[in-house]
Amino acid sequence: MSTSASCGHENSVQVTGISGDLCCVSAKPTWHVGKLRHLVAQELAVPTTELILLDGDTELKDQNAVGERRQLTAFRVSPSVAQRKVIEHMECMGTSLLQRAKILASQAAEQQ
Repeated sequence: MSTSASCGHENSVQVTGISGDLCCVSAKPTWHVGKLRHLVAQELAVPTTELILLDGDTELKDQNAVGERRQLTAFRVSPSVAQRKVIEHMECMGTSLLQRAKILASQAAEQQ
């Protein structure tokens, strides 16, 4: 199985699972892992939300750059685990945005 991407410098990324090799996809080092995860999910015909990519023991986050990674491990989680991860991410992002808004508001107040 192989998926090729559009023009430019691309790396071949081998994706393995518990049962061995799953697929090989082409990805640009500047891509975010989220885009790569989407390609791998399409290749494996699984929902993107249920697919987790690892680089060694480290879970890759969607905002990470693909970089020079050449081999990743993929595993699928249940729909309920995927939903829980989405909720945790949304809560984390909401907290981060709220903290940033408070900082900006205090900086604006200091400037007045």
